[in-house]
Amino acid sequence: TDAALGDPAAQFEVASRLADGRGARQDMKLAAQWYERAANNGIAVAQYRLASLYERGDGVSRDPARAKSWYERAAAQGNVMALHNLAVLLSEGAVGKPDYVRVVALFTEAAKHGVKDSQYNLGVLYARGLGVKQDLVESYKWFALAARQGDADSAARRDEVAKVLTQDQLAKARAAVEAMKILPVDPAANEAPAAKPEWADGVGQRVTSADGASMVREAQRLLVERGYDPGTADGEAGPKTREAIRAFQRDSGLVETGTIDPSLLAALGADAI
Repeated sequence: TDAALGDPAAQFEVASRLADGRGARQDMKLAAQWYERAANNGIAVAQYRLASLYERGDGVSRDPARAKSWYERAAAQGNVMALHNLAVLLSEGAVGKPDYVRVVALFTEAAKHGVKDSQYNLGVLYARGLGVKQDLVESYKWFALAARQGDADSAARRDEVAKVLTQDQLAKARAAVEAMKILPVDPAANEAPAAKPEWADGVGQRVTSADGASMVREAQRLLVERGYDPGTADGEAGPKTREAIRAFQRDSGLVETGTIDPSLLAALGADAI
Protein backbone atom coordinates (compact mmCIF):
# COMPACT_ATOMS: atom_id res chain seq x y z
CA THR A 1 0.00 0.00 0.00
CA ASP A 2 0.98 3.66 -0.27
CA ALA A 3 1.36 3.82 3.52
CA ALA A 4 3.92 1.04 3.39
CA LEU A 5 6.10 3.22 1.18
CA GLY A 6 6.74 5.65 4.01
CA ASP A 7 5.46 8.96 5.32
CA PRO A 8 4.74 11.34 2.40
CA ALA A 9 5.45 14.46 4.50
CA ALA A 10 8.84 13.01 5.46
CA GLN A 11 9.57 12.17 1.84
CA PHE A 12 8.70 15.73 0.81
CA GLU A 13 10.85 17.17 3.58
CA VAL A 14 13.85 15.11 2.48
CA ALA A 15 13.30 16.18 -1.14
CA SER A 16 13.05 19.88 -0.33
CA ARG A 17 16.14 19.77 1.89
CA LEU A 18 18.12 18.04 -0.85
CA ALA A 19 16.86 20.58 -3.41
CA ASP A 20 17.76 23.53 -1.18
CA GLY A 21 20.96 22.07 0.30
CA ARG A 22 19.55 22.32 3.84
CA GLY A 23 21.14 19.80 6.18
CA ALA A 24 22.52 17.84 3.26
CA ARG A 25 24.58 18.52 0.15
CA GLN A 26 22.39 19.87 -2.63
CA ASP A 27 21.57 17.05 -5.01
CA MET A 28 18.82 17.68 -7.54
CA LYS A 29 18.92 14.12 -8.87
CA LEU A 30 18.20 12.69 -5.42
CA ALA A 31 15.71 15.47 -4.72
CA ALA A 32 13.77 14.48 -7.83
CA GLN A 33 13.67 10.87 -6.67
CA TRP A 34 12.30 11.85 -3.26
CA TYR A 35 9.82 14.30 -4.79
CA GLU A 36 8.58 11.43 -6.92
CA ARG A 37 8.03 9.28 -3.82
CA ALA A 38 5.95 12.03 -2.22
CA ALA A 39 4.20 12.74 -5.53
CA ASN A 40 3.20 9.11 -5.92
CA ASN A 41 1.78 9.30 -2.40
CA GLY A 42 -0.48 12.16 -3.43
CA ILE A 43 1.33 15.29 -2.21
CA ALA A 44 0.18 17.95 -4.70
CA VAL A 45 3.10 20.32 -4.07
CA ALA A 46 5.51 17.45 -4.72
CA GLN A 47 3.71 16.69 -7.97
CA TYR A 48 4.03 20.34 -8.99
CA ARG A 49 7.72 20.53 -8.09
CA LEU A 50 8.50 17.24 -9.82
CA ALA A 51 6.70 18.49 -12.94
CA SER A 52 8.78 21.66 -12.94
CA LEU A 53 11.98 19.59 -12.72
CA TYR A 54 10.92 17.56 -15.77
CA GLU A 55 9.98 20.75 -17.59
CA ARG A 56 13.42 22.28 -16.97
CA GLY A 57 15.49 19.10 -17.04
CA ASP A 58 16.80 19.79 -13.54
CA GLY A 59 18.00 16.60 -11.81
CA VAL A 60 16.18 14.55 -14.46
CA SER A 61 16.19 14.36 -18.25
CA ARG A 62 13.97 17.06 -19.72
CA ASP A 63 10.62 15.46 -20.51
CA PRO A 64 7.72 17.83 -21.37
CA ALA A 65 5.24 14.93 -21.60
CA ARG A 66 6.08 13.77 -18.09
CA ALA A 67 5.97 17.37 -16.86
CA LYS A 68 2.49 17.69 -18.36
CA SER A 69 1.33 14.51 -16.65
CA TRP A 70 2.53 15.61 -13.20
CA TYR A 71 1.19 19.16 -13.66
CA GLU A 72 -2.19 17.64 -14.52
CA ARG A 73 -2.19 15.50 -11.38
CA ALA A 74 -1.29 18.47 -9.19
CA ALA A 75 -3.80 20.72 -10.95
CA ALA A 76 -6.55 18.15 -10.44
CA GLN A 77 -5.96 18.49 -6.70
CA GLY A 78 -6.21 22.28 -6.89
CA ASN A 79 -2.57 23.37 -7.06
CA VAL A 80 -2.87 26.78 -8.69
CA MET A 81 0.73 27.07 -9.90
CA ALA A 82 0.36 23.69 -11.61
CA LEU A 83 -2.70 25.11 -13.40
CA HIS A 84 -0.63 28.08 -14.55
CA ASN A 85 2.45 26.12 -15.59
CA LEU A 86 0.35 23.52 -17.40
CA ALA A 87 -1.30 26.31 -19.39
CA VAL A 88 2.10 27.76 -20.29
CA LEU A 89 3.38 24.34 -21.34
CA LEU A 90 0.35 23.74 -23.57
CA SER A 91 0.57 27.21 -25.10
CA GLU A 92 4.21 26.72 -26.09
CA GLY A 93 3.49 23.63 -28.16
CA ALA A 94 6.04 21.53 -26.26
CA VAL A 95 3.57 18.64 -26.02
CA GLY A 96 1.73 19.01 -29.31
CA LYS A 97 -0.19 21.69 -31.15
CA PRO A 98 -1.20 24.53 -28.80
CA ASP A 99 -4.74 24.11 -27.47
CA TYR A 100 -5.69 27.68 -26.68
CA VAL A 101 -9.23 26.82 -25.58
CA ARG A 102 -7.82 24.61 -22.83
CA VAL A 103 -5.08 27.16 -22.14
CA VAL A 104 -7.69 29.85 -21.49
CA ALA A 105 -9.64 27.54 -19.17
CA LEU A 106 -6.53 26.72 -17.14
CA PHE A 107 -5.35 30.32 -16.91
CA THR A 108 -8.86 31.37 -15.90
CA GLU A 109 -8.97 28.89 -13.03
CA ALA A 110 -5.55 30.00 -11.78
CA ALA A 111 -6.38 33.67 -12.27
CA LYS A 112 -9.58 33.35 -10.24
CA HIS A 113 -7.36 32.15 -7.39
CA GLY A 114 -5.11 35.18 -7.66
CA VAL A 115 -2.20 33.96 -9.81
CA LYS A 116 -0.88 37.25 -11.19
CA ASP A 117 0.88 35.84 -14.24
CA SER A 118 -2.28 33.95 -15.24
CA GLN A 119 -4.26 37.18 -14.98
CA TYR A 120 -1.74 38.93 -17.22
CA ASN A 121 -1.79 36.12 -19.76
CA LEU A 122 -5.59 36.18 -19.87
CA GLY A 123 -5.41 39.88 -20.63
CA VAL A 124 -3.21 39.08 -23.62
CA LEU A 125 -5.40 36.20 -24.84
CA TYR A 126 -8.60 38.23 -24.64
CA ALA A 127 -6.93 41.15 -26.43
CA ARG A 128 -5.77 38.87 -29.26
CA GLY A 129 -8.78 36.59 -29.37
CA LEU A 130 -6.72 33.44 -28.83
CA GLY A 131 -8.83 30.57 -27.51
CA VAL A 132 -11.69 32.99 -26.87
CA LYS A 133 -13.65 35.61 -28.76
CA GLN A 134 -11.77 38.91 -28.63
CA ASP A 135 -13.11 40.92 -25.68
CA LEU A 136 -11.29 44.09 -24.67
CA VAL A 137 -13.49 44.58 -21.60
CA GLU A 138 -12.34 41.20 -20.29
CA SER A 139 -8.79 42.02 -21.34
CA TYR A 140 -8.90 45.25 -19.31
CA LYS A 141 -10.32 43.40 -16.31
CA TRP A 142 -7.54 40.83 -16.15
CA PHE A 143 -4.77 43.35 -16.78
CA ALA A 144 -6.23 45.58 -14.06
CA LEU A 145 -6.39 42.72 -11.55
CA ALA A 146 -2.76 41.80 -12.21
CA ALA A 147 -1.79 45.47 -11.95
CA ARG A 148 -3.39 45.58 -8.50
CA GLN A 149 -0.80 43.06 -7.44
CA GLY A 150 1.98 45.40 -8.46
CA ASP A 151 2.70 44.19 -11.99
CA ALA A 152 3.95 47.18 -13.98
CA ASP A 153 3.58 45.50 -17.39
CA SER A 154 -0.05 44.74 -16.62
CA ALA A 155 -0.67 48.35 -15.61
CA ALA A 156 0.79 49.55 -18.90
CA ARG A 157 -1.31 47.07 -20.91
CA ARG A 158 -4.43 48.03 -18.93
CA ASP A 159 -3.91 51.67 -19.84
CA GLU A 160 -3.34 50.81 -23.51
CA VAL A 161 -6.60 48.87 -23.63
CA ALA A 162 -8.44 51.68 -21.85
CA LYS A 163 -7.56 54.07 -24.68
CA VAL A 164 -9.55 52.05 -27.24
CA LEU A 165 -12.60 51.41 -25.07
CA THR A 166 -15.70 53.56 -25.20
CA GLN A 167 -16.75 55.28 -21.99
CA ASP A 168 -19.51 52.73 -21.51
CA GLN A 169 -17.08 49.84 -22.07
CA LEU A 170 -14.55 51.35 -19.70
CA ALA A 171 -17.19 51.78 -17.00
CA LYS A 172 -18.28 48.17 -17.50
CA ALA A 173 -14.66 46.97 -17.32
CA ARG A 174 -13.98 48.90 -14.12
CA ALA A 175 -17.16 47.57 -12.57
CA ALA A 176 -16.07 44.03 -13.44
CA VAL A 177 -12.75 44.63 -11.68
CA GLU A 178 -14.48 45.83 -8.53
CA ALA A 179 -16.93 42.93 -8.59
CA MET A 180 -14.22 40.29 -8.92
CA LYS A 181 -13.78 38.18 -5.79
CA ILE A 182 -10.51 36.29 -5.70
CA LEU A 183 -11.05 32.73 -4.53
CA PRO A 184 -8.98 31.29 -1.69
CA VAL A 185 -6.55 28.49 -2.49
CA ASP A 186 -6.71 25.10 -0.82
CA PRO A 187 -3.77 24.96 1.62
CA ALA A 188 -3.58 21.17 1.35
CA ALA A 189 -2.86 21.42 -2.37
CA ASN A 190 -0.71 24.54 -2.37
CA GLU A 191 1.42 24.45 0.77
CA ALA A 192 4.22 22.09 1.71
CA PRO A 193 3.09 19.44 4.19
CA ALA A 194 4.04 20.53 7.69
CA ALA A 195 7.39 19.19 8.82
CA LYS A 196 7.25 16.98 11.88
CA PRO A 197 8.57 18.69 15.02
CA GLU A 198 11.71 16.57 15.08
CA TRP A 199 12.62 17.67 11.54
CA ALA A 200 12.27 21.31 12.46
CA ASP A 201 14.44 20.85 15.54
CA GLY A 202 17.59 20.33 13.56
CA VAL A 203 19.44 17.78 11.49
CA GLY A 204 20.91 14.82 13.33
CA GLN A 205 18.47 14.76 16.22
CA ARG A 206 17.41 11.25 17.17
CA VAL A 207 13.87 10.51 16.09
CA THR A 208 12.04 8.80 18.93
CA SER A 209 8.73 10.67 19.30
CA ALA A 210 5.42 9.14 18.34
CA ASP A 211 5.09 11.73 15.57
CA GLY A 212 8.35 10.50 14.08
CA ALA A 213 7.41 6.82 14.04
CA SER A 214 6.55 6.83 10.35
CA MET A 215 9.94 8.35 9.49
CA VAL A 216 11.74 5.75 11.58
CA ARG A 217 9.81 3.03 9.76
CA GLU A 218 10.93 4.55 6.46
CA ALA A 219 14.56 4.33 7.55
CA GLN A 220 14.02 0.78 8.80
CA ARG A 221 12.45 -0.24 5.51
CA LEU A 222 15.34 1.21 3.51
CA LEU A 223 17.88 -0.46 5.78
CA VAL A 224 16.26 -3.83 5.10
CA GLU A 225 16.39 -3.13 1.36
CA ARG A 226 20.10 -2.46 1.79
CA GLY A 227 20.63 -5.76 3.57
CA TYR A 228 20.91 -4.46 7.14
CA ASP A 229 18.89 -5.71 10.11
CA PRO A 230 17.22 -2.86 12.02
CA GLY A 231 15.07 -5.27 13.99
CA THR A 232 11.30 -5.09 13.92
CA ALA A 233 9.97 -2.25 11.77
CA ASP A 234 8.12 -0.77 14.73
CA GLY A 235 8.84 2.91 14.20
CA GLU A 236 11.13 3.10 17.22
CA ALA A 237 14.78 4.04 16.87
CA GLY A 238 15.99 1.45 19.35
CA PRO A 239 19.52 0.07 19.81
CA LYS A 240 19.25 -2.44 16.94
CA THR A 241 18.05 0.21 14.50
CA ARG A 242 20.77 2.64 15.57
CA GLU A 243 23.42 -0.07 15.18
CA ALA A 244 22.12 -0.88 11.69
CA ILE A 245 22.36 2.81 10.84
CA ARG A 246 25.93 2.96 12.11
CA ALA A 247 26.83 -0.14 10.10
CA PHE A 248 25.40 1.41 6.95
CA GLN A 249 27.17 4.69 7.62
CA ARG A 250 30.44 2.87 8.32
CA ASP A 251 30.18 0.80 5.12
CA SER A 252 29.32 3.91 3.13
CA GLY A 253 32.17 6.02 4.48
CA LEU A 254 29.80 8.32 6.33
CA VAL A 255 30.17 9.74 9.82
CA GLU A 256 28.74 7.20 12.28
CA THR A 257 25.95 9.01 14.13
CA GLY A 258 23.26 6.35 14.46
CA THR A 259 20.64 9.09 14.01
CA ILE A 260 17.96 9.71 11.39
CA ASP A 261 18.17 12.92 9.37
CA PRO A 262 17.73 14.01 5.73
CA SER A 263 21.29 13.05 4.83
CA LEU A 264 20.79 9.51 6.12
CA LEU A 265 17.47 9.01 4.32
CA ALA A 266 18.94 10.48 1.14
CA ALA A 267 21.92 8.13 1.33
CA LEU A 268 19.73 5.12 2.10
CA GLY A 269 17.37 5.89 -0.75
CA ALA A 270 20.01 6.79 -3.35
CA ASP A 271 20.07 3.38 -5.06
CA ALA A 272 16.85 1.97 -3.69
CA ILE A 273 14.37 4.30 -5.41
